[in-house]
Amino acid sequence: MNQDRDPIYDALKLNSKAKFDADRARFLKEANEDNDGGWTVHTDFHWSRMVAGQRLDYWPSRKKYQYAGRVMRGDVMAFIRKKEGRT
Repeated sequence: MNQDRDPIYDALKLNSKAKFDADRARFLKEANEDNDGGWTVHTDFHWSRMVAGQRLDYWPSRKKYQYAGRVMRGDVMAFIRKKEGRT
């Protein structure tokens, strides 16, 4: 069965996984460096805090967060500043 495998596809898949893993490690490192102490750290990969009276869940290794039932990606600290009326 291995004879049917496409070596180009396999190489692209390995490269994609390596980039994914490197990005994930970098995002987690940056989040830990930027941690202002306001987070409840449930695991290395799941944090939460209260923002404007609602729970904000954050997955720092993916730059993903959920607030008021909506899942988003990006700069969570900018989102918090906006919700709290700080710029």
